[in-house]
Amino acid sequence: MGLFSRSSSAVLFVATLGLASCSKDEVAPSAPALRAKVDYSTLTATTPYTTTFKDEKGAATVDLGKAANRLDMFSELNSYMGTVAVAAPAAPATLDLAKLRNLYAGTNAPFASATLNTAAASGVQLRDKTAASFATANGDVVRTYLDTKLAELATASQSVNQVATPGNAGRLGRYLVDGRGFEVNQIVQKALLGALLLDQIGNVLMTNSALTADNSKVVAGTVYSEREHNWDMAYGYLTSNATMVTDYAITPRERFLAGYLNEKNGAASPGVYMAFLKGRAAIVNNDDATLKAQSDIIRTELEKTLAKAAVSYLASWKAAAALDVKAHALGEGLGFIYALRFCTKYGVDTAWADSVLNGLTSGSQGAWSLTNAQADAAIAAINTKFSL
Repeated sequence: MGLFSRSSSAVLFVATLGLASCSKDEVAPSAPALRAKVDYSTLTATTPYTTTFKDEKGAATVDLGKAANRLDMFSELNSYMGTVAVAAPAAPATLDLAKLRNLYAGTNAPFASATLNTAAASGVQLRDKTAASFATANGDVVRTYLDTKLAELATASQSVNQVATPGNAGRLGRYLVDGRGFEVNQIVQKALLGALLLDQIGNVLMTNSALTADNSKVVAGTVYSEREHNWDMAYGYLTSNATMVTDYAITPRERFLAGYLNEKNGAASPGVYMAFLKGRAAIVNNDDATLKAQSDIIRTELEKTLAKAAVSYLASWKAAAALDVKAHALGEGLGFIYALRFCTKYGVDTAWADSVLNGLTSGSQGAWSLTNAQADAAIAAINTKFSL
């Protein structure tokens, strides 16, 4: 930093302190201001997140970094898993377990994108960020669960050209289910919405330590402070779009967690996007109280999204008559229920989530013997836990 910049920063620092002392509503800055303040009133639903926040040279300071890589890696894993559930006249595929594991762990250059293979070679992957907020042993349980599900999916795919019957894997309509009638690829996808995306956003990048990380200087070799980058990575696990799409009717739709936010908790979506913008401005302004308030909005609504989705799919399972429609709804519902264990804002833990899940899956013939009463019990438990 040059002499002029240092002088400017010092002036700005003094000015910031002066402003803080004049307002009863403003929390005292937690660190010297790194940049000029942002006027919250200038932020709107169409303000692009990735290009609005700039340094003194006019360069954007937002870098979604490895979060954007992982979102794209997730898309490739999801697309490969989805090749077992294609509609006619396309032919469904059998799945290679080694490729599934490579896509999940980022090993052996498994991606179609050269950019993702380069990132994977540098250590960026999905598996090691799965359940990252958990203690190592508990996180290993989640990672092993997903490893096992990938193996079960590969095994079920060997029967992709058979019709599923109780005890035998195969397809129901376009959907592949295992011998217990569970659509495993949907369970894996939805579980990762919680274990990877929600966990990273809410339980890793919006913890107190992340929100109070250093904000007084840029990280060496970058254009952002540590606190800014924590917030930007959280945004990057939700979307890679400059401006998040907040209307489910608008296409192309958002992927994964942002997509379900729009679909299942749509009324909250514009507020979540504004919370990301306002939170980022609060970091620039060293406004800790506003930053915490935006974090609370985001965490609450994303967790509620998973809960609403779980209830919605269980209700769809009950309402459907066709076996293929029921199977698909149940697979999504089970995956969302698994993901609920990462909803720490609502006080959910593994034991509670497993109790709901076991209530649905412990029947002698899995999905084939599931009853409306079992689904109702799960719906009631989720509604109560999340005050839906």
